[in-house]
Amino acid sequence: MARALPIGVQDFKKIRDSDLLYIDKTDMISQILSEGADVYLYTRPRRFGKSLNLSMLDAFFNIRYPKDNKWFDGLKVSECKGCLEHKNAYPVIYFDFKDLDAESYESFLIKLKKKLSDLYSQYEYLITSTALNEMDIEDFTNVFKRTIDGSELGYSLFNLSKMLYKHHNKKAIILLDEYDNPLHNAFGKTFQDNIVRIMRELMSSALKGNDFLEFGIVTGIMQIAKESIFSGLNNLKVNNIFSAKYDEMFGFTDDEVKAICEEHGHPEKYEEAKDWYDGYHFGNSEVYNPWSVLSYVDEGFVPQSYWAGTSGNSILNDLLESATPEMWDEFRMLAEDVPVKYNVDPAVTFQDLQSNERNVYSMMTMSGYLTATFDDDARSYISIPNKEMSSEFARLVLARVDRNMSSDVRVLCDAFVRGDVSAISDRLTDLFMSSAGNAMLNDEHSYQAFITGMLMYLFGKYSVKADFEEGNGRYDIRLERKYGDFPNVVIEIKRIPTDSSDDSAVSVAEKALEQIKKKDYLHGLTGNTLLYGIAFRNKKPTVLSERMIL
Repeated sequence: MARALPIGVQDFKKIRDSDLLYIDKTDMISQILSEGADVYLYTRPRRFGKSLNLSMLDAFFNIRYPKDNKWFDGLKVSECKGCLEHKNAYPVIYFDFKDLDAESYESFLIKLKKKLSDLYSQYEYLITSTALNEMDIEDFTNVFKRTIDGSELGYSLFNLSKMLYKHHNKKAIILLDEYDNPLHNAFGKTFQDNIVRIMRELMSSALKGNDFLEFGIVTGIMQIAKESIFSGLNNLKVNNIFSAKYDEMFGFTDDEVKAICEEHGHPEKYEEAKDWYDGYHFGNSEVYNPWSVLSYVDEGFVPQSYWAGTSGNSILNDLLESATPEMWDEFRMLAEDVPVKYNVDPAVTFQDLQSNERNVYSMMTMSGYLTATFDDDARSYISIPNKEMSSEFARLVLARVDRNMSSDVRVLCDAFVRGDVSAISDRLTDLFMSSAGNAMLNDEHSYQAFITGMLMYLFGKYSVKADFEEGNGRYDIRLERKYGDFPNVVIEIKRIPTDSSDDSAVSVAEKALEQIKKKDYLHGLTGNTLLYGIAFRNKKPTVLSERMIL
C-alpha cells in the first residue's frame, strides 16, 4: 500500500511516526561525523529538503529524545556502527530564521526576540539547574522574558550553548536554518547594515571559537561569507550546488523518483516527472525538485508549476529592474532553451549584486530558477532546468513589465491562443497607446520586438521565437507549443502609412496571412495552428486570423 505523502511536513519525527513516505537521506549523518568539521554551511534552493534534513539531524543527535526511538530503524544510518554512539547524545539548539522579514529594524528586533524567547522556552529546566550561576540565570531570563537589550541579542545562541554545556556536561550541536532569510528581506532597505551586524554577532559568537560547540550546521540559499556574516570563521566547511559531497542529499535522484511513481501506481509517469521537475545539477548529480515531485504525485500526476509562491524572490525582483538590453536578449535565449555562457559565483555578495547587473544570474542559479552546467572545456553555462521553471522564469521576467500592463498582457496572450481577433485588436491598441512612443514605431521590427516581449508570458507553454529562418524566409513571430493541445501560433506583421484606409489595412493583413503559407513559415509544425496577419497604422492594428490543422 502506498504511503501517504508528506506535503508540507518538515518534521522528520512526524513523518516517521505517521509512516509517511520518506526518501532516505540519513547517509548525511555518517558523512558529517566522518568529515569532522566544526561548522558546515549547506546552500541549496528553497524547497530542496534543507529543513527536513536539519529536522532529521535534530532527531538523531538531540539528547532530549529517547535513545531507543525507532525513527531510524531500517534507514541507511542504522548500518553505521560508529554513528550509533552519537545517537541522542548531545544537547541540540535548533533555530530557524524563517519569517524574520520586517519593514524596520525595530520590528525585526521584536520578531527576533520573540523567536529567541520561543527557543529558550524549550530549555526552561535550565532555570532550576544547580550547574548554572546567578548571571547565567539572569541571561536566560532576559531572553525568555524578551527584556534583553538589543546590544546583547547577538550572544543569545552562544550563551544558550554555554548553559547547556554546564548542565549536561556535553558540548552542544547548533542547527541554524535559512540563515540568509533576514538578509534577503533587508536587501536594499535603509536598515540593511543593521541586520547584517546583528546576524554577524549571532553567527560569529555561536560558531567562532565557541568552546561549548560540538559542531554547527547552517543552511541557506546564498553563501554570504564575504559579507562578514562569517567573519573570521576559519573552520567553516562550505557545501554548495557545485560540491560533489552531499550532492544527492538535497533533492530527489532518478531512482528515487522512479520508486515514488511506482509506489503510487503510475511508473509510466516517471518520464513526465523528469521533463517537468528534473534538470538541476548539484555536484556530480542531476536532481529533481522534491517539493514539486511530491505535489505532482499528490495532485494525481497533473504536471504544472507547484513551486510558484513557495519561494521568496524580493531581491530578484529588485535586481531585474536593472536588466540591460543585452540581458533581455539573454532572457529570450534562455526561454528558447538556448544556454547562456556565464560563470556562476556561489559566494556572490550583496555589493556584487548591486555593482554588476549580470550577477543576478548567480542569484537565480542559487535560488533554483536556473541551473549551471559545464562543457568539455570547463566553460560554464546557465539554462532553465525544466518545464516547471520555464513557466516560473517567464512569470518572474514578465513581472518586470509595467504592473499596469500586466493584466492587459495576460488577456492579449490568452486571446492569441484562443483565436479571439477582437480581443487581440483591443489589447494591442491599449498596450501600444499606453506604452509605445511614436518615435520607436519606425519599422516592422519595432512592432515585432514589442509584441514578442508581451508574449514572454507564454514561455512556460510555448517556445517563443522571433525573426528566425523557416521554410523559404524569416517569420516575424512563431509560438511552438511545448506540451498539451495548445495551438501553435505564427504571426506576420506589416506596417502601413497612418492615413491608409480600412480596406487597405484589411488587404495588407490578408497578404500577411498568405505570406505565412507561401513562404512555409509553418514548416515543422503539426496539429492545430493559428495564423495571424496584422497590419499596423501607427498604433492601430488590423488583425486577421486563420486556423489550420497540419
